[in-house]
Amino acid sequence: MAKIPQETIEEVRSRTDIVGVVSDYVQLKKRGSNFVGLCPFHKEKTPSFNVNPAREIYKCFGCGAGGDVFNFVTEVESLSFPEVVRLLAGRAGVAIPEKDEPSEDASETEAVYHALRFAANHFFNNLTHSHAAKDARNYLTARGVSSESVKYFGMGFALNKWDALLKEAEKSHVDPGILEKAGLIIPRKEKVGHYDRYRNRIIFPIVSHVGKVLGFGGRTVDPEDEPKYINSPETTVYRKSNVLYGLYQARQEIRGREEALLVEGYTDVIALHQAGISNAVATCGTALTEEQVRLLSRYAKRIVLLYDADLAGVRAAVRAIDLILSMGLAAYAVALPDGEDPDSYVTKHRRDGFASFMNEHREDFVHFMLSRARLAGKMDTPEGEAGIQRAILRSISKIPDLLVRESYVKLASEALGVPDMELRAVLNDMSASRSRSARKQQTFQKKGATTKQEQQAVVSASRKTRGRVLPEEKTLLKLMLEQGLPLIELILGNTSLSDFTEGPTRDMADHLVRMHEQGSVDQKAFVSGEYGDDIRKLSTELLTADIEPSVNWERRRNIPVPKLNDDAYEAAKSAMMFLKLDRIEETIAVQKEKIYRVEQAGEDVRGLQKEMIELHEMRKMIAERKFIRDV
Repeated sequence: MAKIPQETIEEVRSRTDIVGVVSDYVQLKKRGSNFVGLCPFHKEKTPSFNVNPAREIYKCFGCGAGGDVFNFVTEVESLSFPEVVRLLAGRAGVAIPEKDEPSEDASETEAVYHALRFAANHFFNNLTHSHAAKDARNYLTARGVSSESVKYFGMGFALNKWDALLKEAEKSHVDPGILEKAGLIIPRKEKVGHYDRYRNRIIFPIVSHVGKVLGFGGRTVDPEDEPKYINSPETTVYRKSNVLYGLYQARQEIRGREEALLVEGYTDVIALHQAGISNAVATCGTALTEEQVRLLSRYAKRIVLLYDADLAGVRAAVRAIDLILSMGLAAYAVALPDGEDPDSYVTKHRRDGFASFMNEHREDFVHFMLSRARLAGKMDTPEGEAGIQRAILRSISKIPDLLVRESYVKLASEALGVPDMELRAVLNDMSASRSRSARKQQTFQKKGATTKQEQQAVVSASRKTRGRVLPEEKTLLKLMLEQGLPLIELILGNTSLSDFTEGPTRDMADHLVRMHEQGSVDQKAFVSGEYGDDIRKLSTELLTADIEPSVNWERRRNIPVPKLNDDAYEAAKSAMMFLKLDRIEETIAVQKEKIYRVEQAGEDVRGLQKEMIELHEMRKMIAERKFIRDV
């Protein structure tokens, strides 16, 4: 692109409030003439990041980062200087006097952003001006979407042609290769030419929290068309796990309320904003992620989950709650009536009716988990009641703030009718168990991979075996799947997820952990494909095949191994031992290779040999089952 004049850069600088910009990334508090917050460039618990509005600079006294508003956005967004100027110019309402097309020396990322902006304008103009978009406009009108909302969210329409966007882009000198990298067009199977990804669809631009177009969602107009939605693939600028739809429009309202309302779909967000509920955002077709919660934490202290009341919706809400709590935010949940979604409900009942329903049915996570358990009949037995109590305590244990955690212990005590001293004892035991597991894992990593080179070797070995399920892993997964909570507690209380082979095996163990936290194991969720085809295939094999401990175990290590039906607990302990033995032997093999390389180089190997002795001692400890703690 043409060089941006210096006077334009200075105008952008003078019209940009550095406190406002930084506040999009950091929760700032006024302290004297400055503002302070937690540094976005390094992890810290005590704020050392300062913004001086008078000097228009920022400085972190923890990591040393500092500069002006351009430096800040450059570092936090990993953008080039021209990209930063354009971003801040758009925010400040400053026109950039140049032709909006990339130059030959523009970075690929900059060119992709330009292509996405071009596409967004193309789709918007189609929807607002093209006769071919009449059905789309009628559809939106019938759904109650106003012209103001169309403009506010930048909605558009992809014409029912194979190359409408491609041809318009070529006229504006946007390279097809860049369009493909932006996820806007698809190569033809014949490898000659391209065609538009979106055709005859209403377009929802997905923008970052600072207003940069990252991708698109496209919804069918014709009910016969499948699939209903087509979304942008992940690209160099778009990672759906890092983005929340509507956050750009909602961020100031969220900051003001200190609360975000999390829903599922684009139209839910639009309908709620249109009704005046402007703190609503949505995930982009994914379960809530750590990055999305971290993004919300810049603006909110509380997240309210608006979820479907079916089993899948409840399970997703529980997973989200634990993630929200672990990030230091408060979590609340509201279930809509059966057959309703936020769009339909707010359209019928308007803002006041929706707000009344939210206030009446809003639950903190303790009462949410308890009420869902009662509805599912999980409180009908002493075992079920104890399981829910443990699940609630596990969620409480994820809260990093000790005072907040203590408040929720008291709340749980009242809700469950159990003395808080008893709950606190169980909670302390959970924390101690987690600390022991963490220490075991640290010890294993320290002795099994004491240098970066060794760690890389172990990772390399893990990648080679990715997806290959060991016999003892099948035994452990089958026991947890069939025997339920007691075996999950035994097995995953004495092993870590990293002990399981990377891929479906580890993923399945992770889902079993989450089910244990919810207080029940749902086999159907595994075999239905809810967690993907790989886990579906593995779980069906485990549930249908007669899996028994391998006869090779006794031959290899001369240790008797019970059948699963003879003694499930003993079979689990044997399988855990063999799994850990496999892992330690992999580490020993890596250590042997390192000793050989160092010897060949003529260097001193005494330190490595000492580490090898420690590994063999650890192997002996595992073979004697000294790592197992009955739960």
